[in-house]
Amino acid sequence: MNELVFKEEIIENWIKILLIITTFLIMVVRLIIGEKFQFLIKFWNIHRYFIYKSGSSIPIFTSTNFLMLILRIIVFSIFLSIYLFPYKFSAFQFSNYLIISGILSLYIVLKYFIEQTISIIFNFKSLLNEMNRFRIGLKNLISLHFYFYLIILIFNPISNKITITLSFILYFIYIFFSSDFIFKKFSNNNLKDLVYFILYLCTFEIAPATIVMLQGFKY
Repeated sequence: MNELVFKEEIIENWIKILLIITTFLIMVVRLIIGEKFQFLIKFWNIHRYFIYKSGSSIPIFTSTNFLMLILRIIVFSIFLSIYLFPYKFSAFQFSNYLIISGILSLYIVLKYFIEQTISIIFNFKSLLNEMNRFRIGLKNLISLHFYFYLIILIFNPISNKITITLSFILYFIYIFFSSDFIFKKFSNNNLKDLVYFILYLCTFEIAPATIVMLQGFKY
């Protein structure tokens, strides 16, 4: 099937509903956090998202973080099901999307419990929780930016190889700046804490993304 026709067919069906849902989620988040939303959009001013008015970093479990988590799962699952694994699990695109979103959700949950377990074993739970306050906020920013990026991709016919390459370059750039932001926040900690941070970054961020990217080029 011609790639442009394929994309037009997708746009005419289930993806429209998902784009409406994600747009609604963003509007709700905008209403919840008010003026603070502008700092979520501006990467160069993201530090104000954490300290704006309150004077301290945002909590981990909030309605905003929950809605942005749903947004993240939806937009990344759409991208994976369209560009990387279009018929990996099912011949039906929407069924394939549901399976991928389920796998992604399960990965996020398992990752959280693995992190918590490791932090208890090695006695750095408080450090992990504080890092997560910033990490989740940065994930929210990435999710929001990826929403707009995904819309551009969907409504503009670009070859899959170029899309995959460009997407992962941008992803790793975001990961680099996000990691740099967190590193600067905790650069005064001892060497052991920094080693834990590097191991976390390689294990839960870089390695999974690299594996997905390499698998995506096979399709």
